Amino acid sequence: MLPLNSNQIPALFQKAGTLARSGKPDEALKVLAQLRTMAPGRAEVPFQIGQIHQQLGHTDAALKAYGDAARLAPAEVTVWRAYVNLALTLDPSSRTMVAKQLKKAKLPPAELKRLTTVLKGSGASTKRVSKTATKAEIDALTDLLNAGRAKEAEEQARALLTRGTNEAVSMVHGVALAALGQADKAEHAFKTALAKDPDYGEALAQYGQFLVKHARRTEARKVLEHARRIIPDNPIVLGNLGVLYTDINAPREAVDVLDALLKKAPGNPAGLFTRAKARLTLEDAAGTLEDLDALAATSAPTGEMLALRAMAEKLLGNLDASRDAIEKALKTDPNHLRVVTMAANLLQQAGDFEAAETVLRDAIARGVRSGSVYRMIAQGRKLPQDDPLIDEMKALWDRPDLPDEARVDLGYGLVKVMEDHKDAEAVWTYLSRANEVMTRLHPHDMSKEQGDFDRFKAFLTGFDTARIGRCGYDQNSTIFITGLPRSGTTLVEQILASHSTVTGGDELGIFHPLGFEQVAKVAQAGGHIGDMTDAQFDALGRAYQDAIDTRLPDADRITDKTISTYQIAPLVWLAMPKAKIVALRRDPRDNLWSIFKNRFVPGLHRYSYSQAALVQTYRLYTEYLDLWRELAPDRIYEISYEALVDDPETEIRKLLEFCDLEWEDACLDFHKTKRDVKTLSVAQVRQPLYKSSVGKWEPYAEHLTELLDGLAKIEDGNR
Repeated sequence: MLPLNSNQIPALFQKAGTLARSGKPDEALKVLAQLRTMAPGRAEVPFQIGQIHQQLGHTDAALKAYGDAARLAPAEVTVWRAYVNLALTLDPSSRTMVAKQLKKAKLPPAELKRLTTVLKGSGASTKRVSKTATKAEIDALTDLLNAGRAKEAEEQARALLTRGTNEAVSMVHGVALAALGQADKAEHAFKTALAKDPDYGEALAQYGQFLVKHARRTEARKVLEHARRIIPDNPIVLGNLGVLYTDINAPREAVDVLDALLKKAPGNPAGLFTRAKARLTLEDAAGTLEDLDALAATSAPTGEMLALRAMAEKLLGNLDASRDAIEKALKTDPNHLRVVTMAANLLQQAGDFEAAETVLRDAIARGVRSGSVYRMIAQGRKLPQDDPLIDEMKALWDRPDLPDEARVDLGYGLVKVMEDHKDAEAVWTYLSRANEVMTRLHPHDMSKEQGDFDRFKAFLTGFDTARIGRCGYDQNSTIFITGLPRSGTTLVEQILASHSTVTGGDELGIFHPLGFEQVAKVAQAGGHIGDMTDAQFDALGRAYQDAIDTRLPDADRITDKTISTYQIAPLVWLAMPKAKIVALRRDPRDNLWSIFKNRFVPGLHRYSYSQAALVQTYRLYTEYLDLWRELAPDRIYEISYEALVDDPETEIRKLLEFCDLEWEDACLDFHKTKRDVKTLSVAQVRQPLYKSSVGKWEPYAEHLTELLDGLAKIEDGNR
């Protein structure tokens, strides 16, 4: 091969960028390594290498590459910002190392000071040195706020600001304005403070709290996570991050920050209450009760606390204690929306839809008119056209002052009602508005899903199928049921859980985080799945089993209906060789339409409100299954929803055979099984199989052109 010359450098840079963007990071890194040999003094080469490694999760390699780039270009702001921002996510020794190197940077003084402050940020506060207001004056403003005298604080802050710009006074001014209900002016004040110093921790904390209170969660997360890097022990930051993570259904992150808060402030009531909610989402019933007991020791339990206790006791199988707690909750706070909906949810999970509807309608009669209450009633059964509840729902919908989240709930409730009455145009009217709001409240990053697939596919380089069955924990025989939402996973779990030897576990959400914790450790060092040891896979399987033993202590064999299992099948094969994976297939037009018209827990399945995102999600689902079929076709069983409803006995027999289960008639009579069901399909699985869900997308075809065209392109590409 002829040696490369300098004229080829621009073309190689372009080639590396193209490879990186097209999901071929390893090839891009090879080209960049070639460039590094040719042009060892060009900082952009290690900088690009660092960016690719960071995207792949190889933090050690990324940190080293950024360091090399910083040494080559000590005056380049972009390099230093990337270097510092990566260090902020790592251990203290890494931050110290970068801070030491930062002293040699040739940056503008203001930028150097900013980056140094960010790197060294710690504790609960940052020091302020003010030229236009004394510390005593600022303390006096704070004292007025703490005393509830917001009007006086606002007036005095406004007077102080006539002396000149002052970030500390502007922050206090913002807090006072927010307390007075002047949201626009408050936000302007916070932004004024942060314009003067973007890393002013307390201003970030207060602005983040303001954004949380106004349900602007995407903005709040960015602001509060920035604040935590600067003042990691600040209780306002930790508490609001806990609330935020709980609201967006990120319970593990919520527990992490609330653990930090409660370590600094044991017994903090808001922290304990929010952590109890997060722990309940994780189905950590014992932890939930621990936090509720700590709260009850200092104050009388509220209705919501009692309702949380009822849910936790139910998880532990203490049905009498659960019923007692929910009855007390309804007596203590009968008009609290969360109490009403949790009580109805418990009843619906148990299959008692009439009792659930009674709780909901009684609440409406008492004036608890919320979109979520109406939605739960509508989804529980088909409402007759003359039910006065429908007119109430329409009247509430027409109110211009209806909050966004209430409109979303109400919209999906009306979608269900209108679909039951076969009014397709009305369905679309309500659905399009509800999905529009959800897209705005919970934006979806389509590039992340593609990136996750590309990174894991790259991690599987060199996957050795011969290891399947030769490593891992072989005392677990869980049946994992996976597929897109609304594809029939709940139905299949109900069928299998009707078998006398199987316990339905529902969506446990345990294995994915455990698996990717191990993957991250290997990937950060630049390794692949072949670098994971037998001991790691054995430990992974045992960790999953330990979690199952805690969650379902009396179960012999369980089902786990965690949707995301289809993304990590090889980890299951290697960690638990006796486990089974069943993947659902459904006509994508029906499947995606069913996802599109249903409301999911806020923060989950963010792709479900956009036709383009739904198409991408379906395409990736098929690509995951195609890849697994290529790697180990006998390790995953695909079942068609349409085939199941068309010929249930034949399909159930084949399913049981794959799962190494003997035939039992109860599996054919799955709708008679008494077990809690927690998904949107709670009503459907209480009925015998029916075919009416096939072709449900057709009346809406003219509105689904983006979705249908996207699916057609996928089909054409597979031919």
